[in-house]
Amino acid sequence: MSSIAPTLVALAGGTLSAESLIEQARERAHRAADLNALAHVDWDGALADARDCDARARSGGALRALHGLPITIKDLFNVRGMPTRAGTRAPLPELDEGEALLVTRLREAGAVIFAKTNMHEIALGATGENRWTGDVKNPFDPSRQSGGSSSGAGVAVAIGIGLAGIGSDTGGSVRIPAAFCGVTGFKPSYGAIPLDGGLYLSWTCDHAGPLARSVDDCVRLFEVMAQCSVEQAAPGRAARFAVPAQWLRGRLQPAVREHFERRVGRLREAGAEVVEVATPLLPGASACYTTIVRAEAAWVHREALAAGGEGFSDLVLPALEAGRQLSAADYIGALKQRDGVRGELDAILAGCDALLLPSTGALPPPRGQLEVELEDGTMSVRDAVLGQTLPFSMCGLPALSIPVGLVEGSYGPGTPALPAGLQLVGRFGGDAALLALGRWVEAQVGEAVAPPGY
Repeated sequence: MSSIAPTLVALAGGTLSAESLIEQARERAHRAADLNALAHVDWDGALADARDCDARARSGGALRALHGLPITIKDLFNVRGMPTRAGTRAPLPELDEGEALLVTRLREAGAVIFAKTNMHEIALGATGENRWTGDVKNPFDPSRQSGGSSSGAGVAVAIGIGLAGIGSDTGGSVRIPAAFCGVTGFKPSYGAIPLDGGLYLSWTCDHAGPLARSVDDCVRLFEVMAQCSVEQAAPGRAARFAVPAQWLRGRLQPAVREHFERRVGRLREAGAEVVEVATPLLPGASACYTTIVRAEAAWVHREALAAGGEGFSDLVLPALEAGRQLSAADYIGALKQRDGVRGELDAILAGCDALLLPSTGALPPPRGQLEVELEDGTMSVRDAVLGQTLPFSMCGLPALSIPVGLVEGSYGPGTPALPAGLQLVGRFGGDAALLALGRWVEAQVGEAVAPPGY
């Protein structure tokens, strides 16, 4: 499937139909069933909605912003006529009644909501591995992780099961699967997209955001879900980027380092200014984030935990139980520490257009692998992957992951080429400016990649 703008042109011109888009999504879903991207699907309902869109187009009515476009939704948002299970067998807390507000806004803009995507259990993890629903497999190499927790959304977009997917991002859950699957992922500023009708993991860190084929596609989806207009142009001067070089030192695979530095060089050649900045508080972000998210997740799931925690897998129950043991002083201390990290990042961003860094410190590891080798030795997969993204969601800053091609040999000679992402982080509330800058970066160094066979 192509990106949104040319698809809308074809739909308006009658050379493409919404019904054919659903049929194409169904064919891709059947062909790639082993990748396990979808949690629930309603092909009959989707075809009926698509035919309504086609009838509207034939009648000469004005086409809406997302007319006839098939879009998937992560299985922690309520969708009319579909169950919400969030990848767990544990009983879920009661959600707001009715459809999630962001889903309603997508429908009102003409989108065809046809499926819910698989995810890391209750969104508490970044690998896409799930004891209950099965692992979501990477489309570039099914033996590898797809990223999480919006794993199914990333895979579905990469292989053309719909034009876009909507995920959630608490610590990186949009950007990590976007990077691992070779697509674009946008996490907006905290509060920009409403979460009504969705299952919280951490109410002070949770965001919703799109995974799509380009920055422009993310702009269109963000405008609909946030009910705003993104019109701001890129800076009228050379872009200025800040790289947290000291913090990144030792955190990257050598192949990721080399790939990133080549992209930075190309941005400099295109006229950008790239400066290194010190971030003395950033190393403490991971511990701070972990305390906040585990405490809030344990509170969200307090009834199920009080009943014994049955239905949570061994991949998430220990973290929830650890959250139950945290004291009020632990939680408040982490909130205060977050204020310090946010202040540090705000001060840096006051003097530049965006932070610039790899989306993940490591490329997609093998499924089941718990550690990776980085420049300075062994690091847990969680820290190597989630550690690159969590400070910015914890602090509510908009962040964008752009695909920048494939990296060869990151896990040794003969291992497959795997996708890499470049992450841009902007000022709080500066979503339009970041997306405009993202368009420019995409034009300079972006490199779309497609999984083999798709």
